[in-house]
Amino acid sequence: MRRLEIPFIDTNGLKEIEQINQLMGGLKTTPIDCNPWPVYQANADAKFSMAHNGQSILLKYIIAEKYLLANEKTNGNIHNDSCVELFIAFDNNGYYNLEFNCLGFTKMGYGTGRHGRRLLPVDVIKQLSFSSKINSNSTINTNTGFDWEIMLVIPKEIFTKHQIVSFHNLKAKGNFYKCGDGLPQPHFLTWNMIEAEHPDFHRKEFFGELAFS
Repeated sequence: MRRLEIPFIDTNGLKEIEQINQLMGGLKTTPIDCNPWPVYQANADAKFSMAHNGQSILLKYIIAEKYLLANEKTNGNIHNDSCVELFIAFDNNGYYNLEFNCLGFTKMGYGTGRHGRRLLPVDVIKQLSFSSKINSNSTINTNTGFDWEIMLVIPKEIFTKHQIVSFHNLKAKGNFYKCGDGLPQPHFLTWNMIEAEHPDFHRKEFFGELAFS
């Protein structure tokens, strides 16, 4: 099981998300490099950096992939698009799934497993801040593709099933994903390895450890 140490960043006085994005550029990146289902050849490279400022999770994904798709809207089937995801659990009960496409459209839900999940209201999701960038004509395995990144500021109030006072010294479990179910070449990459016959991100037993400083 992988373990991720999540550093504290002081963002006091920073009003723009791009200023926070610049601070995140100084952190090391973590690859999303497990391919539990190699029958799906991943023509994509994914990594992320993560921090917190006490009140919010600061999360930045950096992606390179051959195909790009963004058809879904808020709380739609975001996993069909060029998509990055964070699944996170703060206790032994349920967990949150946060899914983002390359344009920043978001799906958020909560539940104890794949079935019976409840979507968070749109007004809750709107508390999240993001910025995204897309560059075309990059080179991936000699094929023309896309580079894109998304910077996310995820306030503690979004996690409505928990009363999080601060992220300082918080212990959690989770996994990070890169997928694109609806792409010409679907792929399913994970940070922590999953053991399952078919692609299934809703496997809490394979969450890694997240330790907020």
